[in-house]
Amino acid sequence: MLPSNENFRDAVLLEFRFLENDFRLKNVSSEHESEQFMVCYKSDTVQVIVEGINWGENARVAVGSCIGFQNFDLYDLVKAKTGEYPATESIFTLNQIAQLPLLAMLLKEHGEQVLNGDFTIFPAITEIVKARVASFDDGIERIVI
Repeated sequence: MLPSNENFRDAVLLEFRFLENDFRLKNVSSEHESEQFMVCYKSDTVQVIVEGINWGENARVAVGSCIGFQNFDLYDLVKAKTGEYPATESIFTLNQIAQLPLLAMLLKEHGEQVLNGDFTIFPAITEIVKARVASFDDGIERIVI
């Protein structure tokens, strides 16, 4: 059974409360009321979005600055910090709500620099994203839905 938007939001608020407690980000989801499966946190410099994706199957965390939000995926941030993507096979076997504690843990472990407003890692993340996009430009025709 897929989660309701209330269940999703409640679970996000529980798992990501450290953003408010430890980093003084504020839940500004009311600014995005049309996005039922998205919780947005902001400070004066940092923005974090936790969203339900794939029609309730998965969750995603994006980070960026408040000015020109970059929408960098948490997995790309982890790769920039560690050199490797996290083992997502185990994450994707879980339902959307069960993924949230793991995503919160990854953000706590690898996102402190960004959450404190230090964006010096952003050029490295940009290169990771460019490389991934280039890997799709391999001459194979794909159907995009």
